[in-house]
Amino acid sequence: MKKEMREKVKALKRQMILEEAGKYFEEEGFESLTMQTLAKRCDVSVGALYKLFDSKEELFYAYVVREYERVFEEIVRANAAQTDPYEKLLTMVKLIFTHYAAKPKVILDPVAGDPLFFTKINLTYENPAQIMYDYGAELLEEYAKANDIALDDPLEATYLLSGLMLGRMEHWLKFGGDLVSRSRSTLQFFLSAFHAPIDK
Repeated sequence: MKKEMREKVKALKRQMILEEAGKYFEEEGFESLTMQTLAKRCDVSVGALYKLFDSKEELFYAYVVREYERVFEEIVRANAAQTDPYEKLLTMVKLIFTHYAAKPKVILDPVAGDPLFFTKINLTYENPAQIMYDYGAELLEEYAKANDIALDDPLEATYLLSGLMLGRMEHWLKFGGDLVSRSRSTLQFFLSAFHAPIDK
């Protein structure tokens, strides 16, 4: 019983610290956060913080996992009553762009400092975006069937779509504009590679 209580308290502390770290990442970016600063903001010792998160990178990874889960749930909810596979894909792209557009600092620092930052995180830890890739693959397979398109590997295609979206986000970070309004053109550009009829 005591061990179970200790685990619950530890999980609650992790969650509280993650919430505070998330606010910092979103307001100030990744680079400026130090574990010392975060410990002070959370009113805990640096040692106690390191018992919960081994490094700033692990803390950021936990934040990214949480954000992916949140946006994934939002996409699934938004698509629950939708039957058109194209519109489902568009909803996915639009909500991902909406999420990133609201938090530019979160992606600006890591990408500016190291364009392969997120790729390295995905190779070091379990890929936090995997739930999104799997879901995207389902939607692409559904779209391909509805449009009589031969799609050998929907998961690979989803990774390609993700790469295109990341390129669009990097362009937006550098040149500005309205990222969300580019959702449809991004999806259409991607789907045109399959020579699919797009009349939306």
